[in-house]
Amino acid sequence: MAETRYRKMPWISPKLLILLGALAILLGLWLIVTRAPVYLPRLEPGIAPPLEGENPVFGFATLTNPVVRFVVVGRHVPAEPAALRGWQRNRRDIRDSPDTVLGGVRFTVTAEELLRLDRYERTGRKYRRDLMELEDGTEAWVYRLIGEPGLDAVDD
Repeated sequence: MAETRYRKMPWISPKLLILLGALAILLGLWLIVTRAPVYLPRLEPGIAPPLEGENPVFGFATLTNPVVRFVVVGRHVPAEPAALRGWQRNRRDIRDSPDTVLGGVRFTVTAEELLRLDRYERTGRKYRRDLMELEDGTEAWVYRLIGEPGLDAVDD
């Protein structure tokens, strides 16, 4: 019978190994989400530059979800209810609708975080980012499908 040639390490219990493994996985996931957005598509050239400092964003679809904002931005991003008058949601986009109010959320991100949102939304390829006036009179960036009619200031 062959002898096993390993030494038991009494100071490492199976429970400790499982705990250390779980902590390593959580640390790896945290680093991926907060430091290396390798899961986001590349930034397209020619998009509007972010505002210096804080950038207000209006979310009406996936960006209303705090988990999505956390994964994309890399931190917890608090949001408050907001509305966009004259627009209605049409699947993942918005369309002109003079008599309606589109509910969503407004949140604020840095210029660097806005570029991460641009990568998530595929700005320049699938969506565009327009600065629009919300119902309360403030302005916020809104992501809209490219080629959709509705904004006179933007040529499709």
